[in-house]
Amino acid sequence: MRALVALGLALAIASVAVPLAYGIRLHVDGLLQAAVGSALLVGCSALALNGSRPVALSARRAVPAVLATTAANAVTPAGIGGNLMMLRIHRKSGLSCEQAAAAAGLRTAVGALCATTITAVTASTVGMQQMPSSGTGLKLAVLFVAAVGLATVVMHKTRRRVLDSAGRFASAVVEIVRQPRCAVSLVIGCVGVTVAQLLTLQGAVHAVGGHIALDELLVTLLGSAAARSAVPSPGGVGPIEAALVAGLTSLGMHWETAVTAVAVYRTAGHWLPVVAGALSLGQLRRRQLI
Repeated sequence: MRALVALGLALAIASVAVPLAYGIRLHVDGLLQAAVGSALLVGCSALALNGSRPVALSARRAVPAVLATTAANAVTPAGIGGNLMMLRIHRKSGLSCEQAAAAAGLRTAVGALCATTITAVTASTVGMQQMPSSGTGLKLAVLFVAAVGLATVVMHKTRRRVLDSAGRFASAVVEIVRQPRCAVSLVIGCVGVTVAQLLTLQGAVHAVGGHIALDELLVTLLGSAAARSAVPSPGGVGPIEAALVAGLTSLGMHWETAVTAVAVYRTAGHWLPVVAGALSLGQLRRRQLI
């Protein structure tokens, strides 16, 4: 994790130093908007996390938990590390195995559903001929259900055990979704994540003096999510940057300013939370949450 802290800080410094070296002036108001968007992203993620649990964590625990999962995702592809980290946090905070699995599954499924809905609305609004993929979350949820069904059919000796576990899992899901607090927090948090990412990207574009309509930025953001799903990599590094630079240049930005805007966006929305997450691991260990 020390390497993540060093890398994140180095990229944060480079995102400011490199533009200055090439004569690109950064606007403070855009940088502030990107910072606000990043903070909102963490807050909405914590809200969605608590919405997936029958018993909410305090803000002092939920925010470090979200940051820690961001750091874990930075070193594993397809969000595997973050999901495993979140399962451990759920278990350490007192949830049963079935409740922890239900919380993680609901967060993934609702997040994928909200992303799909936002993509569909955007496609109908701006006339996109082909919708970007909403990510791997919904696919993972379907694969999980299919695996449980296959195990029930094939594993005759353990069928009763599988059915009992599936029943407890279903009960845990029902326990969560029946609470109005959970449903509202989940939906608002998951939608807020996309809104926060859009706010951060708009701030990064403004920071380099660019002006692009929100609907066009949203299409670019959804395209980067599709690229991350198509080419899973730790933290989405590579596919996301390439898709964003391609999208911004297609909208009229010069290549140099597009690269700088993407660097600011990824530093504010990804690398600084990763640094905070790596530093939060010690706090989580002291509170015996991991």
